[in-house]
Amino acid sequence: MKDEGNRPPLEGALIRLRPIEEPDLAWINREFWNPRVTEFLLMLWPEWTGGTRAWWEAVRADPGAVALLIETPDCQPAGACALEGISLRSRTAELGIWVAEHAWGRGLGTDAVRTLCRFGFREMNLHRIQLQVFEPNERARRAYERAGFVVEGRLRRAHFMGGRHVDVLVMGLLAEELREP
Repeated sequence: MKDEGNRPPLEGALIRLRPIEEPDLAWINREFWNPRVTEFLLMLWPEWTGGTRAWWEAVRADPGAVALLIETPDCQPAGACALEGISLRSRTAELGIWVAEHAWGRGLGTDAVRTLCRFGFREMNLHRIQLQVFEPNERARRAYERAGFVVEGRLRRAHFMGGRHVDVLVMGLLAEELREP
């Protein structure tokens, strides 16, 4: 295993991140709209492939966003992640991630979060990355905490899911707090 400080910017211990390409869109559309995957995301309805393409084109054109495909070492797609709302002035961004159901429970999400944050801090000169997570999403919260994120606030009953309102936790990570394995 390579020393984390010498690892290529988009390579983790279990995954690598790469730009999303047009041939990836059909896979993204199919895997992302699995109801178990979108359960803890803000998206409410399945999107047609043209909508996924429109999202991809908008992200590519947005200088304040970076979206990347999560791949296993054998080049199999496992999900996607992004830094959005990038502010060069305050050196901040918001992290978003989803992992395909077939890749759950293998540490790929945690490794992708660490890798994306390392890229943001070391290559993009960010100082702070934040995210929002629904309180019932314990698997995601553990992954974020393993990378060093801490709960900084709570938006009480800010999201409706599963027939009830749930709290949304705001989590943040400063560059010096990133936890490497």
